[in-house]
Amino acid sequence: MYNVLIIGSGCAGLTAAIYAARANLKPLVIDGHEPGGQLSLTTHVENYPGFPDGIMGRSSSKICASRRRNSERNSKPGL
Repeated sequence: MYNVLIIGSGCAGLTAAIYAARANLKPLVIDGHEPGGQLSLTTHVENYPGFPDGIMGRSSSKICASRRRNSERNSKPGL
């Protein structure tokens, strides 16, 4: 049984899953069609946290993939 349902595997969804797991909740993440969410489909993101010069959208999907591997949670592929 899961305590939290998170729809989306972008940066916000994965961050929510990490914090839910840290709070001893059992998150279930439903992935979308694009790894990294909508952010990975854009070219340049000027206000990505931790990157004062911005970041390319594809780079953000690599960061999300790394977060995903480092967090312990369950994931279900797209709906």
